[in-house]
Amino acid sequence: MVVRPSLVLCLFLTASAVAQPAGISLPERRPGHWELTMLLEGVAGGPEIKAETCTDAATERQMMQFALGMAGGSCQRYEVRRAGQDYHVEVDCQMGPMRTVSRSVMSGDFQTTYSIRIEGSLTMPGQPPQQTLLVQNARWRGATCSGGLVPGDIQTAGNKVNILRLGAAGAPSPRP
Repeated sequence: MVVRPSLVLCLFLTASAVAQPAGISLPERRPGHWELTMLLEGVAGGPEIKAETCTDAATERQMMQFALGMAGGSCQRYEVRRAGQDYHVEVDCQMGPMRTVSRSVMSGDFQTTYSIRIEGSLTMPGQPPQQTLLVQNARWRGATCSGGLVPGDIQTAGNKVNILRLGAAGAPSPRP
């Protein structure tokens, strides 16, 4: 399987979008500039992805709404529970031709650092399920975003997309 930018973006959003299920109050990420390192195992094309992202309160709310919409519209199962200081999320979702079944553990203060570990499987049409492990570690770099990043931007190895401008099909829309 070749890792496409849309798959990496989907995995990033899955790891980053901290949705608010009924009855569970998840921590909100501090607004500003975040540095992310994602270790992706089980998918051909390179294990580590470094990214920079910029967020503000409005962007965080929109990401939560997007995640809830994804969960409500494409997930057969979406369960969140708290265990001590950690949050555990179990999902079974069909996103277009891709099916993902995963278990996630989120930890950290979400003000200076956080970590998300997602173990699961990805299934694409005509291919056997591929076991995956995504570990995302994030570090807050400051209240002001640098490098031309604006709220909603995610930049990886020369590619930049603004999640607020995603098309209806989940594909990145061109930036003006």
